[in-house]
Amino acid sequence: MPARASSLPDPSAPDESPADPVAIVWADPDGRPMRLVWAGARWRVTDRPTVITEPVSWWRRLDVDAQALAVAPRTCTGWRFQATADDGRSCVLDVRDEGDPARWFVVKVYE
Repeated sequence: MPARASSLPDPSAPDESPADPVAIVWADPDGRPMRLVWAGARWRVTDRPTVITEPVSWWRRLDVDAQALAVAPRTCTGWRFQATADDGRSCVLDVRDEGDPARWFVVKVYE
């Protein structure tokens, strides 16, 4: 069965944003997430996190027609990883950094 984006704890909710978007994240020395507290539970990162990147903001001023978007310099804006809660639940999370190195926002959940 393919993974689907949903909200925890109510996957039938029409809004795809998580019910509790703030996560407290602990990372390794290279900045990769290792564990987090989110949605009232402790979670462990149980796979290798994948960095989420996007073109740096100033590039669009140079490439207004988006013809060279594929070669634009990129910046890390978040991570995608599988997490497992202490009670055994697992899901894939997309998290974004909003400026505080410990507080991240869960922007998408795949169950």
